[in-house]
Amino acid sequence: MIDGGKSYSYSALLQSINADDYFPLLKTTDLFSYFSNLVKALANNRSLTLLDSDLNQAELKGMDENLVNAKEKVSTIDFSSMVDVIDAVKNSNSRVTIFTSGTTGQPKKISHDVQTLTRSVRQGGKYADHIWGYAYNPTHMAGIQVFFQAFMNKNVIVNVFNRSRHEIYEMVDKYSITHLSATPTFYRLLLPMEKTCTSVQRVTLGGEKSDEHLYQAIRAIFPSAKINNVYASTEAGSLFASKGDCFQLPAANRDKFKIMDGELLIHRSLLGCSNSLALDGDFYHSGDLIEWVNQQEGLFRFKGRKNELINVGGYKINPEEVETMLNSIEGIRQSVVYGKANSVIGNILCADILLEQTVKMTELDIRQLLNGKLQDYKIPRRIRFVESISVTRTGKLKRT
Repeated sequence: MIDGGKSYSYSALLQSINADDYFPLLKTTDLFSYFSNLVKALANNRSLTLLDSDLNQAELKGMDENLVNAKEKVSTIDFSSMVDVIDAVKNSNSRVTIFTSGTTGQPKKISHDVQTLTRSVRQGGKYADHIWGYAYNPTHMAGIQVFFQAFMNKNVIVNVFNRSRHEIYEMVDKYSITHLSATPTFYRLLLPMEKTCTSVQRVTLGGEKSDEHLYQAIRAIFPSAKINNVYASTEAGSLFASKGDCFQLPAANRDKFKIMDGELLIHRSLLGCSNSLALDGDFYHSGDLIEWVNQQEGLFRFKGRKNELINVGGYKINPEEVETMLNSIEGIRQSVVYGKANSVIGNILCADILLEQTVKMTELDIRQLLNGKLQDYKIPRRIRFVESISVTRTGKLKRT
């Protein structure tokens, strides 16, 4: 692992795992300490809760703060090799508790077994030489799954999460990164293109809606890479991989999914354990809105999040639709669309826009470019030009 200029070997990981204590509730910014603690717990069949390094007291509600970063003895198995460790993790009886992102309220705790967390992992000789650019928060579902894919093949992991655009380009080049998995926001913040990165063989997107404009940019930056999307949630783990720009309900368990009023519902048998999940019969409302491409074949695209729809004068506006149109305008590097409360029409539609460095635009320019491409009520009434776009702790757009 390479993190902030420090390098850690699998031999160092093995040595750390063979220590006789671990943290059931570890809160740290040190990626190696976090992952070694995770592996040690799972290899020894001990359960643990994953905590964001910036979780505040309000978000820790119901949890004894004195237990955070408190060591607990573990009867450590004497592992002689990483092969033994990996086998122990794969067959672990541990449960891992994860917090949801908390972007729409108090974070919820979801508990998963290791088999759920690793069901999308692929192992074998053809995966042995992968070098992963690690671009997710390590305590959330996507970050955990990328870690397991790399760890179970003893791959190199290079931490690029929360790095600057220039740093990411330099690290991809310096360490010959072959695989990247990140949010669309991560890839958009690589624009404008600084240089081509020919070492990257596969680019994976997840967690947010993508669009053709972004795909074109990714193809230019990573000309040797195959591009795919994944769908995973904290509540259910990994569920779908893309087929082109679409997802497909798996034929083997299509009965485990429903579409109700355009929203994806997931059967309880695919969910982790939680006291916070409200079910509709046997199904959980994911909050993700979809549109059918071919209903008979189960092909669909994601449109956005139901709880992010903005009420403007009785119209329900999907901010991702507006962002897609804004991001397609030449010279706009990134945008975020949100609502500001208004007593008359519910919300005023607002947009923060990050321009490419050499570009100059006015609010009027943007409204004229959107005219005829979006209905009038979908065109932002307030536009701010900003120097940076805020993201959540999971690397997604932060809507203010």
